[in-house]
Amino acid sequence: MSYCINPWCFERQNPDELESCSSCGTNLSINERYRIIRPLRKLNSSHQTEIFEIDNLGKIKVLKVLKSDRHRLIQLFKQEANILKQLQHLDIPAVDNCFTLTLEDSGKQLHCLVMELIPGQNLEQWLEQNDVLAEELALDWLSQLTQFLQDIHQAGILHRDIKPSNIILRPNGKLVLIDFGTARQLSQTYIDKLEQGDLTRVYTSGYTAPEQIQGQAVCRSDFFSLGRTFVYLLTRIHPDKLLTDPQTEELIWREQAPQISPPLANLIDELINQQLQQRLQQPQLMLEKIKLEREIPPHKLPSGGQLPIFHRISSPSESNWSNTCSSIVKMLSISMAITVIIMGARYLGWLQPLELQAFDRLFELRPIEQADPRFLLVSIDETDIQYQNQRSMSMRGSLSDEALLRILEKLEKYGAKTIGIDIYRDFPVNPEYSELKTYLSSSSNLFAPCKVPAPQDGDPNGVAPPPEVPESRLGFSDIVADDHEVVRRHLINLTPPIISTCNTESAFSLQIARHYLDTQGIVSQVTKEGELKIGKILFKPLDSHTSGYQNFDASGYQIMLNYRSLSSPSDIAQQISLINFLDKDLDLELEALIKDRIVLVGVTAPSSADNWQTPFSKSAPREQKTIPGVFVQAHAISQLISAVLDQRSLIWSWPLKLELLWVFAWSGLGVVLVWFIRRPIYLGLAIAATLFLLFSICFGILTKGGWIPLIPPILGLTITSVVITRLIRQPSHY
Repeated sequence: MSYCINPWCFERQNPDELESCSSCGTNLSINERYRIIRPLRKLNSSHQTEIFEIDNLGKIKVLKVLKSDRHRLIQLFKQEANILKQLQHLDIPAVDNCFTLTLEDSGKQLHCLVMELIPGQNLEQWLEQNDVLAEELALDWLSQLTQFLQDIHQAGILHRDIKPSNIILRPNGKLVLIDFGTARQLSQTYIDKLEQGDLTRVYTSGYTAPEQIQGQAVCRSDFFSLGRTFVYLLTRIHPDKLLTDPQTEELIWREQAPQISPPLANLIDELINQQLQQRLQQPQLMLEKIKLEREIPPHKLPSGGQLPIFHRISSPSESNWSNTCSSIVKMLSISMAITVIIMGARYLGWLQPLELQAFDRLFELRPIEQADPRFLLVSIDETDIQYQNQRSMSMRGSLSDEALLRILEKLEKYGAKTIGIDIYRDFPVNPEYSELKTYLSSSSNLFAPCKVPAPQDGDPNGVAPPPEVPESRLGFSDIVADDHEVVRRHLINLTPPIISTCNTESAFSLQIARHYLDTQGIVSQVTKEGELKIGKILFKPLDSHTSGYQNFDASGYQIMLNYRSLSSPSDIAQQISLINFLDKDLDLELEALIKDRIVLVGVTAPSSADNWQTPFSKSAPREQKTIPGVFVQAHAISQLISAVLDQRSLIWSWPLKLELLWVFAWSGLGVVLVWFIRRPIYLGLAIAATLFLLFSICFGILTKGGWIPLIPPILGLTITSVVITRLIRQPSHY
């Protein structure tokens, strides 16, 4: 894919063969030499800059784009280019080009900076995939970075934004400092402004020194940020989340980093001292002292990356037991390497199709549950549509104004608690049915859907809401589906694009669930972390790496959709056809069906385009491979309400570290099996039994809502078993 550089383009992804953006017409070939491959960070309208990976006539580079026209930001952008050129003798991204691009459609100017692409990952990403930083590696990284800071300070530059995400670890273990967008030259002008207090304040919460927050940054301010960065790397806790001493305001962090020695902890404490005058000025000297005390010559410290997994400490003449232990350690190191490869492939999304299929199979095996008694579904099939036509009801779509009016009259009469009309009505009510207009505009318990545009799915316009229904009672009905239109996720909140006629941020399902729960005295709120909480239940959103979902589009606010386990997903609630509902006149019978229930009205006719597959579809009969969207909405609403009122489990997953440990444990179990069971037939039976145990554990946890890895440990166990078996047959290796 090729990306459009225009930040205001509605759909920026384009096929490689296009020369101009299909959405806005902007030329995809920038200055006839650059072509954008992908964003290097998530595109966000609130960011003033965007960063891309680009193709520069066959070479991969980085493009940084400033989309703001603010004079101060343009000055800083140009200053970054000048500083990078000034520091080319150091190991920093080399500047390739700096230019201004005028967009043809709007005349707006973009300021562009092309730089060298530094291979590797930043330290924030490194920490997500590794345990806390060990002391040996911490000493090496501190040595590299303090020397680097001393070099740029000697060149007359303050960086002013040291943090984990601005430090890149190259594959060779060397660290590189990036993002000089807020850097400043230590010129006489700067010194004059420093004395006058007339400087732009630049800070990152948790990492910036107190004096820099006040616009008084000096060289020791960079070292303060460096110390705070190492606090995060050594504890895995953001500095803002650590306690501080109420008297000195110093961080209380040392107990969270038991793996390091007191001298190193003292060094970091001196770097992050709140008092500028008491802060350490020459950390390199103390680092050298610590290394000498550890009796490790500086030139023998690890150069970066991971330390060796094991060291051979026994000689060939030592006991067989020692050799056996050494062999097992070597095999476990192979197991760890296999685990890392598998988890790396998983992180890139290569295992996602297999993991989703495994999730579906486990999902289908769960015990059967009861239908949700809080619901009534009024279904409209082909017979109901013909019935309306035969009665000469004026129809637009699948539900006439007359039929809808009669439905709402009965629902009001018999005490429906919440009403959801899961049918698009982007047209006004016929003037002949003024009572219907009154119902739609004034009924506080009635909700209607609309649809947000989705150009990537072939729907550039969406569907407008009913004109009579106020925005407070609208909800978008957009459904996120995986390949083959399988719905496993529940989109409950999004920010509609500016051009959308459907302007609600809440899902149709969420609106109905919240209203129903409000009548029970249970309110919803958004936590300070931006997460939805209803009553005591927190609905944590999916991120782009959640269990089997890896590297997928997690935009909006999505949670897993925990369908009720039923004989068929269509059995979610009691149903009644439109014909029977309109013709049924027995008060007691209707009251029993409707009173205090959530009533959904939706189309179930096969001719409707609103049909979806579910995790149950693969094993379902042919005629039940898909279900109408109204049933998906019913499952989504039921999940929200059941989680709050019945404590029915949501689908949860483990953090990455625990998943890595889980996969390594099963891979290591493969080592144990191969080591102790040498006969192939018995080994095969043992591996089969172990895989059955793994499957049973994953299934048992899923019945409690936990989606834990199944495919990665299967691969880890089997691949490790095969590799170790082959190595054991070659005695020279062990």
